[in-house]
Amino acid sequence: MAKADDMLQTFDELISDGVRRGLAHNVAEDDALDGRTVTVDGARLVNFGSCSYLGLETHPALRAGVIEAVERYGTQFSSSRAFLSSPAYPLVESALAGLLGRPTILAPSTSMGHLAAMPTVISGDDALLLDHQVHHSVQTAAKLAQAQGTRVDLVPHSDLRTLRRRLADLGGAHRRVWYALDGLYSMYADFAPFEELNELMAVHDQLWLYVDDAHSFSWTGRHGRGRALSELSPHALSRTVVAGSLNKSFAAAGGALTFPDAETRRRVFTLGGPLIFSGPVQPPMLGAVLASVHLHRAEEVTERQDRLLYLIRLFNKLAAEVDLPVVSRSEAPIRCVGAGRPEVAYNLTARLRAAGYFTDPATAPAVPAKRSGARLTITAHHTDDDIAGLVDALAAELPRALADEGDSFTTLRRAFHRQLATRP
Repeated sequence: MAKADDMLQTFDELISDGVRRGLAHNVAEDDALDGRTVTVDGARLVNFGSCSYLGLETHPALRAGVIEAVERYGTQFSSSRAFLSSPAYPLVESALAGLLGRPTILAPSTSMGHLAAMPTVISGDDALLLDHQVHHSVQTAAKLAQAQGTRVDLVPHSDLRTLRRRLADLGGAHRRVWYALDGLYSMYADFAPFEELNELMAVHDQLWLYVDDAHSFSWTGRHGRGRALSELSPHALSRTVVAGSLNKSFAAAGGALTFPDAETRRRVFTLGGPLIFSGPVQPPMLGAVLASVHLHRAEEVTERQDRLLYLIRLFNKLAAEVDLPVVSRSEAPIRCVGAGRPEVAYNLTARLRAAGYFTDPATAPAVPAKRSGARLTITAHHTDDDIAGLVDALAAELPRALADEGDSFTTLRRAFHRQLATRP
């Protein structure tokens, strides 16, 4: 059996174990959703599994935007954009470009946007270095670039020393050297080292960036521009493609691809396979995107961003007081509490659900199997008591989950020694 088949079999066994335990492939059983709670297997739980970080999915303005779009354009506009776009598309893309400050394409999803953009902007004369933890969708799109002749290699996570060395090695043989990374890594929630990347790009003209900033759009940055568009210098952005998700905190649908110039946007729109051969974002969600753009220019979104940051800091403070092994100390709405082996992560997640909190198990293939954990997401729907209750439950249940599976904090610390080395 080929190595790839062996890996698929291993992942199948791990995920199927989660399904058997009732911790994966769940379905919400609610007749109506309020954003804060969700019903699973008959139990009403505080939902710490949503990526709608600002809680805009229930906002009246977005509901109204969807209704207006349906009444004007119907539920569907079934045409490839290579031939004909919905009347709402130019309005939405123009509004997104204004909000994000760059030429923008709205793709059906961020993943499909990567498949369209990467093989178009990265040529066979280029080299592509993938951060070891860059999102799976970027790694998938990189295979298309590799198939057309692009050299593709991995570099250790956020290791700019290795990146500098690879730039020196590859610069003589390649026109451009791309580094693909996440703005906010979706499992352990550490941010990309943008300040150091600004310095590196200032002295290496061959370095270009491809940033998947899906998880920081909307909840952070002026008007919700996210980390990459906020923290990269104008010089760095002149050689950077930034993609962001509108499916998460933006509370709509699709992926926003932003480019340094109009010509690059034109080439991707003209040549990007999924933009030619796949269906578009449909009118109801175009209405949601447009309503969300307008809302992100309002003071209310700034207030929600401030509230979310307060809740994140509250969680971090309470978690530190009880010495929880939170993998990253960042101020991001994604929090991952280390557990170690997948069995411990599943055990802990089940205990949290029994205590009234829905969280997700973080296991392979999303993270290395021996560095699994409980992944939770904080949203503006949550209350101070929700945060405090979850921390209390984590502090009580993590030692029990470790003991149940024959592990200890010693084995947990060994698994996360790099992340936890400086902590008590």
